[in-house]
Amino acid sequence: MTHEIKWLKPNHLLYVSYQGHQTPDTLKACLDDMADQLDTVSYPIMILINWLEVTEAVPNVLRSQPGHRAYSHPMAARGVLVGFDNVEKYFNQTAVASTRGYSNTQYFDTMEQAMDYLQPVITQE
Repeated sequence: MTHEIKWLKPNHLLYVSYQGHQTPDTLKACLDDMADQLDTVSYPIMILINWLEVTEAVPNVLRSQPGHRAYSHPMAARGVLVGFDNVEKYFNQTAVASTRGYSNTQYFDTMEQAMDYLQPVITQE
């Protein structure tokens, strides 16, 4: 399996974990599944994206899906990304900003930092 997607808080916080070896095809499959989940909500949500479980990635894989609808989906309020190095952050930023017109991402080095940031979303009624 090259990704896992589940709701950490239904209709508020979607968890997306990229796993193993990432190629343009595996990245597209995950983005397709993410967009399908975004299609199920009626208001914008937060997405927690975990890149820590990626063991290898094809060079420039994060630039392989320009224009993918997950990047510009109106129900994606903010992406909270964990485990991207500086080059991966740059490639992801350019993919998102060139598709969406602006960036809606926040980067963290650890899952603990990201979960602290997301605590208000997790605990809201």
